[in-house]
Amino acid sequence: MPAFDYPWLLLGLPLALLPMLFSRPDAALAYTLQEMPAVAPTLRQRLIWLPGCLRVLGLALLVFAAAGPHWGAVRMTDETRGIAIELVLDRSGSMSLADLDYKTRRVTRLAAVKTIAKEFLLGNGDDLKGRSGDAIGLVSFAAHPQSLSPLVSHNESALSRNIDSIEIAHGMDDATAIGDAVALAASRIRVTEEARAIAFRSKIVILLTDGQENAGTLKSGDAARMAARWNIRIYAVGIRPMPEGATRENEIGYGLDALSSTTGGMAVMAGDSAGLRRFFAAIDRLEPNAIPATDLNGGLNASTLVLATALLFVSSEIVLRNTWMRTAP
Repeated sequence: MPAFDYPWLLLGLPLALLPMLFSRPDAALAYTLQEMPAVAPTLRQRLIWLPGCLRVLGLALLVFAAAGPHWGAVRMTDETRGIAIELVLDRSGSMSLADLDYKTRRVTRLAAVKTIAKEFLLGNGDDLKGRSGDAIGLVSFAAHPQSLSPLVSHNESALSRNIDSIEIAHGMDDATAIGDAVALAASRIRVTEEARAIAFRSKIVILLTDGQENAGTLKSGDAARMAARWNIRIYAVGIRPMPEGATRENEIGYGLDALSSTTGGMAVMAGDSAGLRRFFAAIDRLEPNAIPATDLNGGLNASTLVLATALLFVSSEIVLRNTWMRTAP
C-alpha cells in the first residue's frame, strides 16, 4: 500500500467522474432501425467510449499525484517538536504495601503507580489525554537503577508491557537510590540528543517514589544539579498515605522539593490513586503534548510518474477527440 504526503486530497477522487455525469453522448449517425445498414460496427464505433474513459482516468490520476504517493516509504517523526520524558519508578520493598485506594479496592503502591503511569502514556478518556508523539523512556530502581525502555516516540504499547514487568526488589537490592536513578534518566536524555544531533523542545524526568534516599553512589542533589545543567526539569511525587489531619510527609516531601526546585520542576505528595492522577494531570498542563510532525522518508516518490501518466491520458483523449474520434457538434 502506498503512503501519501497529503492523503486528504484523495477525497477529491469522485470529482473525476463529473465529466461523465454532465457530458452528452457522442453524436451518432441518425439511422432508423429499418435504415441501419446490415454491416458490422467499425473499430471506431466499438471504441467510441475510449476518450471519455481516458479523461476520467487522467483526472483521477491527477488527484492521486497531488496527494503525493510513496511506495516503500517510512513515516519519520520530527522529535524536536516533542518532549523527552524519562519515567523513573521506585520498586523498593515498601512499594509492596497495599495501602493505596484505587477505585473501590486497596492496591499496592507499585500497582497504583503502574496503572496510572500507563494512563498517563495512553490516556484514560478523562483527565489524562496520553502522550502520543513524545519520546519516552523508562527507568526502574531500588538499590540500583535499570533502564527498561529506550527514549523513543510512538512506543506506548512496548512501554506499557515494560511497566507491567517491574517487580518489587528483595534482599540486598531492597533500597532507594534516588540520585543514581535520576542521574541515569537525565544522562539518557542527554546522550540521545547528542547521538541523534537534535534538541528536544522540552526535557523532563518524572520520579515516582515512596521512600527517602538511602543508597547509591550519587546524591540526589548532585543528580539534580546535573539535570539542571542540561535544562532537564524534574517532577517528583512522594507516594505515602497520610494520617488524618496530616498535610505532608516532611522528610520525604522536603527532600523531593529540593530535588525538583533545583531544576525548575515540581514536587507533590500523593496519598491515594486520585493524588497520583492529579500529579500526572498537572504535568500534562505544565508540559503540553504537541504531536510532532511526520514526514515520509525513503522509498519511491511516485508523484512524477503518476503525473506523467495522467497527462498522457488527458492528452490522448484530446488528440482522439480532435482526430480519429471527432464527432459532429
